[in-house]
Parts: sequence; C-alpha cells; structure tokens
Amino acid sequence: MSGFSQIREFVMRYERYVSPVTLVTGFIFDSLMLRRIDVLFTNALLVSYLLIASLSILLLNISVNRREETEGESMLHVALVFMMQFSFGGLFSASFLFYSRSGSVAASWPFLILILAYMLGNEFFRKNYTRLGFQVAALFSALFSFLIFFFPVILSRMDDAIFLLSGIASLILIGFFVYVLSWFTPQRVKKGALILSGSVLGIFALINTLYFTNLIPPIPLALKELGVYRSLSKFPDGSYLLTGDRRSWVESLFSTAVVHMKPEQPLYAFNAIFAPASLSTDIVHVWQYRDDAGDWVTSSRVNLSIVGGREKGFRTYSVKENMFPGEWRINVETLRGQLIGRLTFRVIVSDGAEDLVTDVR
Repeated sequence: MSGFSQIREFVMRYERYVSPVTLVTGFIFDSLMLRRIDVLFTNALLVSYLLIASLSILLLNISVNRREETEGESMLHVALVFMMQFSFGGLFSASFLFYSRSGSVAASWPFLILILAYMLGNEFFRKNYTRLGFQVAALFSALFSFLIFFFPVILSRMDDAIFLLSGIASLILIGFFVYVLSWFTPQRVKKGALILSGSVLGIFALINTLYFTNLIPPIPLALKELGVYRSLSKFPDGSYLLTGDRRSWVESLFSTAVVHMKPEQPLYAFNAIFAPASLSTDIVHVWQYRDDAGDWVTSSRVNLSIVGGREKGFRTYSVKENMFPGEWRINVETLRGQLIGRLTFRVIVSDGAEDLVTDVR
C-alpha cells in the first residue's frame, strides 16, 4: 500500500472524530483570539479565511475535472477539501461569536440558528463540499455575514444603506468569483448555473428578510452591561456611581431582578455598549410595563447617543419618572428597532431600608 493510500485510509477511518475535534478547537481559538471586531488582526484573519475558501473551491473544482479524467483521487483533492472545511469553520464560528455577542438572543435567534447550522453542517457534511452549488452557497453566506459588520467598521456608519451596500457588494464579489471559476471549469459552472443562481439569490433574500424584520443582531454593537438602579451620579472623569439592590449571582442567573423604590422615586437604566472606534450612532431606551392583559405597553422612549472605541463599552443612561409597582422591562434598541439587549425586572414600593450596593462604573 502506497504512502498516500495509507494516509487517505487513516483520514477516512477517523474522519468522524476529526470533525468534532476541529469544530471545538476552532471555536475555542476564535473565542480567545477574536475579542474585538474592529482590530486589524480580526479582519485580516477573516479575510484570510475567505481567500483560502475561495482558492480551495477554485482548485478543488479543477482537481475534480482532472479526477474525472484520470479516475483517481489525488492527495491535493483530499487536502483541498479539508482546507475549505477549515476556512468555512473559522468563518462561521467567528460569525456566530460576534453575532451572539451583539443583540438579544430572544430577538435574533433565527439568524443565530442559521449560522450555527452552517457551522455544524460544515463539520458533519463533508461530502457536500464536492458539490459546486453547496460550495458557492457557503461562500456567499460567509461573505455576506462578514461584510454586514465589516462595512460599518471601515465606514464608521451603520444604517439601512450600509446593509444594502454589503449585500450588493456580496453579490458582485460572488458573481466575479463564479465568472473566474468558469474560466477553468466552464462545464461544471454551466451544469450547475441554475442551482448556483438559485441558492445565492435565495440566501440573499433570506438575509434581507431577517434584517428588515429585525432578526439580525445589530452588529457591530454589543451590549456589555445593563442594569436598573435607584440612584446615579456622574463624576468629572466620566465614571458613574451607581446604587441599587444587592443580588447574589444565583439570583442574577435564575430569577427576575427586583428593584425596590420609594414612592415617586425615579429609576435609572444604565448601560455600557461597545461600538468600533470612530463609529457614532444613536440608541433608544424603551421603558415598558406589563398590563393586566399580559401585554407589554411602552411607557416612554429615550434617545441616546453613543461613541465607539472604549473596550468596556460607551456608558450612558436614561431616567424614568412616575414608576409604579409591577413587572417592567427596559429594551435597548437601535433607531430602526433592532434589539441590542433587554432587562426584565419587578418594581416593589418600599421604605428604602433594603440592603443596597454601591459601585463605580
């Protein structure tokens, strides 16, 4: 048995174990290394993944043509499949990390599930990588997801126009890639043209639908902290002195927050939101209460401005007067209604003798 045959037999025998290990290892690597969305290393790594995936698809399809002629599988073919799998795994795990950090899972879970499905499918459906339609669809999904947060970072803007620009750029780039691919493998591209165009346009329509129904997290914004406090004061250096009810870590994880207040006392919603350096935008604090029918009713909306660049997030707050006992929540949203974060809490009127904690943020 030749050396290549032994290697190929080993890979095929242990592939079911290699894929899960690769998934976990890659996810841990991305979570440790990709801390900020606006640094050169992060974007250089993701662009490298995109280039490796594109080059692997190109070379793999050339290899498939030659394999059909020689009726044999080369070491290059096996290596290219794993290179493509590795690069897509890195892209989708990074996208899942960044999108899950931005926005509320309760509001954007359909898009997160879509990325997670791609990430898991990348590891457990390796045979699909020999299909050109699957390759191009995966590349377009990764490219579109990347440009959605890359353009706001480099253009220092985030709005509908920037999102539409990312979609148009994705279509142009994937179209150019398929055009280049047709130079080398015209028959494969021609044979799969209908599937290629259908899958790309279908993914494009799906992501646009998720965006305009506010089911895509408001990346590159990320909520670092959100709390409701009984008193708040700002120091000259920009830090805040916050006083609120003491809660154990167990209560923080498993129970709704309880906020005690004196009659007619205002409450303060304080948040810290990360945004890339040089990006300035507006957010909204939406104060809501649950009525007798169980519906959430908006009591007030407060527009606030934030500026990017601070590692722990830009700090700002809103004040709510005329509070009354019951279940409340504070939604932190973009101007177009994308949910950045949410905190639900119960208001109880008291004499103010509770155990309070004071902290500086």
